[in-house]
Amino acid sequence: MDVEVRFVRTEDEREAVYRLRYATYVEEMHLYAGQADHDRQRLSDADDATAHMMYAEVGGEVVGTLRVHLGSEGALPESLVTRFGLERFLGLVPRERLCVVGRFMVRSDMRGTSVPYRLIQESIRFQLEQGLELAFCDCQPHLLNLYMSLGFRPHLGTYDHPEFGVMVPLVLVLRDRAHLEWVGSPLSSLLPADAAASELPARVAPLLERARDVLSQELSDPEHYWQEVHELLGHSRPTIFAGLSEQELQAVLASSHVIQCAPGDYLIRRGQMARTVFVVLSGTLEVRDGEHVVAKSREGEVLGEVAFLLSTPRISDVCATGTGARVLCLSEKSLRALIDSSSRAAALLLLNLSRALAHKLVQRADSPK
Repeated sequence: MDVEVRFVRTEDEREAVYRLRYATYVEEMHLYAGQADHDRQRLSDADDATAHMMYAEVGGEVVGTLRVHLGSEGALPESLVTRFGLERFLGLVPRERLCVVGRFMVRSDMRGTSVPYRLIQESIRFQLEQGLELAFCDCQPHLLNLYMSLGFRPHLGTYDHPEFGVMVPLVLVLRDRAHLEWVGSPLSSLLPADAAASELPARVAPLLERARDVLSQELSDPEHYWQEVHELLGHSRPTIFAGLSEQELQAVLASSHVIQCAPGDYLIRRGQMARTVFVVLSGTLEVRDGEHVVAKSREGEVLGEVAFLLSTPRISDVCATGTGARVLCLSEKSLRALIDSSSRAAALLLLNLSRALAHKLVQRADSPK
């Protein structure tokens, strides 16, 4: 596939990007309905005026886009400075050596192709050419492993986005060759072979170690991750894992991660397309239909199984309450790979998910109206 990645230079290119945003965010994901221009089927915002906008083109059609705000141009909106906690890094890196990447999207039929990586690759190439040291972005939980495999790392706790729900802020230390090679990131090939070793990774490391709201095997030795997850699961495994051998459990947990939701954070928003399955490790979450609380989910219970089983958008909002909640996120991709590769484990997993769903239906039928 011939993919061309370019900067937006003309009004026609800019309008094509805005129309792709509308198709992706508004029509597909049912977001930003109150901000979009429905008559012209376009989505833009004030921050576009100070960003470098890039797009990917295939066969003359715009199929992907992202934007980059450079600190060197004094173009970082204060909302982004606050969202990503950039002030924590300004004692280590001048403002002009960092950037924020956002509005990254790819047309649905191009997501399994080379288009997403080509956009990221050219964005990183641009950032390196500008002499930048740190690149910030955020992602939904189901995309966390993808970003971490490229070299991004969590550096703050999660936060609640008014449209997307729970989001994870990430940072890429652009010249950290050791980390990029350790995770097997293809971005390491963009670093000049003769580039001198940077001192920044060691100076930034203490800030990254504080991000304990996110656990993943991408961030540590896999054995250490398994140990931590086992401790969080406790001696009595959640029913979703009933009957699974240790080896099968590890297969189910492949590409999983653990996140912390603060009180009021929306783990799931109705209409979302992501189909991650969640297991509550601690705390409480409410399943809501508008303002009405349909059910409460506690330790050991499963969330998100309907969208996974039916391959449909989310049907309810799910919000953390009380002191918040810690959840295990099971990758849809890994679970479907397990179904294709292990008939016994897949049968047990699907049976357990079906039982969990049936139990919820019985509970709701018995609860007072």
